[in-house]
Amino acid sequence: MLSIIPVIILAVAFLRLIKIQIVDHDSYITEATKLRVKSRILYAKRGQIYFMSGTSDIVPAVLNERTWLIFVDPSYVADKNKVQVELGKILGDQMITTWDKVWADMSVGYVPVAKHVDYETVTKVKAANLQGVGQQETSKRIYPQGTMAAQVLGFVNGEGVGSGIEGSQNERLSGKDGLLKTVTDVNSIPLSIGDENIEVKAQDGEDIVLTIDENVQRKAETVLKDSVDNSNGVVRNASVVILNPNNGQVYAMANYPTYNPEEYYKVTDASVFTNRVTELSYEPASVCKPFTYAAAINEGKIDLNSTYYNAGYTKVDDRIIKNARGTENQVGTRNFWQALDYSLNTGSIEVLRKIGDGKISKAARTTLYNYLYNSFGLGHKTGIELYEENGTIISPDDKSGEGNAVRYANMTFGQGMNLTMIQVAAGFASLVNGGAYYQPTIIAGSMQNGKFVPAEQKLATHVSITKETSATMRQMLQSVRKANNGANYDLKGYNIGAKTGTAETYDENGRYTSDRTMVGTIGYGGSKKDGELPQYVILVRVDGNAQLWGASNAMPIFNQLSNFMLEYLRIEPVI
Repeated sequence: MLSIIPVIILAVAFLRLIKIQIVDHDSYITEATKLRVKSRILYAKRGQIYFMSGTSDIVPAVLNERTWLIFVDPSYVADKNKVQVELGKILGDQMITTWDKVWADMSVGYVPVAKHVDYETVTKVKAANLQGVGQQETSKRIYPQGTMAAQVLGFVNGEGVGSGIEGSQNERLSGKDGLLKTVTDVNSIPLSIGDENIEVKAQDGEDIVLTIDENVQRKAETVLKDSVDNSNGVVRNASVVILNPNNGQVYAMANYPTYNPEEYYKVTDASVFTNRVTELSYEPASVCKPFTYAAAINEGKIDLNSTYYNAGYTKVDDRIIKNARGTENQVGTRNFWQALDYSLNTGSIEVLRKIGDGKISKAARTTLYNYLYNSFGLGHKTGIELYEENGTIISPDDKSGEGNAVRYANMTFGQGMNLTMIQVAAGFASLVNGGAYYQPTIIAGSMQNGKFVPAEQKLATHVSITKETSATMRQMLQSVRKANNGANYDLKGYNIGAKTGTAETYDENGRYTSDRTMVGTIGYGGSKKDGELPQYVILVRVDGNAQLWGASNAMPIFNQLSNFMLEYLRIEPVI
């Protein structure tokens, strides 16, 4: 019996050896690797963002401020209590984890315990000389211009969810993190040899330069703020976009109220994060009438001397559609020039009938749809480098039957469809610039080795209308400006054209109401010199808590910004 015992012991030992060397081999290798191979992420520097300032200067919009990450290597900590007490005193509420989690796996060589600590804090950590505690340089975003263009710049939160350029261009800005793996000896001292030593360098993000001109942006934001703050609560919010109609570049994109993107986490009303120019569609109302007129003129269906009888209302199927209030004295025979001057809804509906040879036929609706959707780029994303809403224009081929005559009659004066401001501004730019449609853009280029490198200039994507039609529309819009006394506010010696709009909104029963309106003004400005095209387009949107009017609530914003642009762009007057 005694002779069997050694055999049993040897068998048990042999089986144990098999389990260690064969069955559990991989797990032991993994544990051993954890103990001797230390891994650390090499963080990429996030790309910075810049504004233009004039034609060639660049100013910072979003920069990286030097910060540090504090980490603990539990496998190298000699005195857990000392580290916990001393480091806890220094970091305080900057700790991003609990000590239980730090000590949960003593073989782990890298546990971040605080992020974005400042120089003073990291200096204290170094002075404490705590074994197993390390520091790694990182950065955080700062905004030298404060709240300027907050909705355009946006932010990326801790979960990687972002807004504005920070969100839409996150891949370009973020770069790629690297990795450092170091083999250590039994005392956790790095060794310079070994196949497991790996260093993958971080690839820093791209520095982006926006087309936004800080001077134009600042003026736009100031004018919007004054408009809202001085309205005694009547105006809820206001937005504006200013672009170059000859290349699609955005000079300014402003919204008010706004917020400080450096402290986005303090915002209580999330609606201020929304860039209303690109992310929130609306019914623009009569600012869209020029599109209807341009379609008919381009098709040769009307000329400016063509007339119709304005009764103050018109019947479309079973609906009576009226002109806006204040146009009662325009009853009678009117030409289409006058109809646009006085923003007669009956006029734009009659234009649609002219396209259909007297009827709002399927063919007429299809023609208007093609101009609005395809030629002027309305009702779908423009491709600007920001988050966008699609908007909606219902096709006459829609199977629900919603693309009917009544809807299209309303669409002729900008209701019954949902568009974004950037869509309207880009389409209008092609309407007045000779017919060239440029995809709007907000990225001017990049900074490389401290120098501005412009992005490749994009060509027009298509032709929306003929040069002759465009010239006619500029004449009509200048006439509208004069007829509504807007020219009284213009600097002398320039060609300024503009159209206002007042849109009814929906009540609690889903019906249009004029008790609370949304208003706007769209227009252009430029030199009177022969052959020179408009040099800026401005679109204003103002939302009210009560009844507003385009002429009194949106046009004053346009007036101030138009005169500013004439002087800022140094456009010479011709008197």
